[in-house]
Amino acid sequence: MKELVLASNNAHKIEEIKEILANYNILSLADVGFFDEIIEDGVTFEENALIKARIISNYTKKIAIADDSGLVIDLLNGEPGVYSARYSKEKTDKKNIEKVLTKLNGKESPAHFVSVIALVTPDGEEITFRGECHGKIISEQRGNNGFGYDPIFYIKKLNKTFAELSNKEKNSISHRKNSLNKLAGYLREQINEN
Repeated sequence: MKELVLASNNAHKIEEIKEILANYNILSLADVGFFDEIIEDGVTFEENALIKARIISNYTKKIAIADDSGLVIDLLNGEPGVYSARYSKEKTDKKNIEKVLTKLNGKESPAHFVSVIALVTPDGEEITFRGECHGKIISEQRGNNGFGYDPIFYIKKLNKTFAELSNKEKNSISHRKNSLNKLAGYLREQINEN
């Protein structure tokens, strides 16, 4: 089975990626013994994903993948964007959601989740894959599944928030599913060519 090192210790993200890339052996940072903090100082999702993947590929001498993802809200001029996980001072899901709802002040807004997956190989190949999922931010929290902003991210065609979807439902339409599908297609092409 092909091995990929995922530059993450986020349990939710690791589980989601393992489900979507079931044909690959996905190793976490803990699995490879990497415990240092990675400073994500890029201004785009692509830059941050590449920063993480480069460091881990260099550390492990293996193919590394990294996800940088976040929520882009139209009425907040694209906030929280690359700062989605650390939008509030406390950097918790609860406080991040509260800050969004406070700034929107009762308004709903079109929004989309972005996921960029970076792949970096030990020989220096670098490529990114971007996926998006469009919906809107609603003013009340609904559902108990998922993480992050899922309770306020509403998908009209399903009449549910991300937090009201099962993992299987979410993984079939999510931004991360879209970016990982692009990655998986690229990996299949590479395997067929070699």
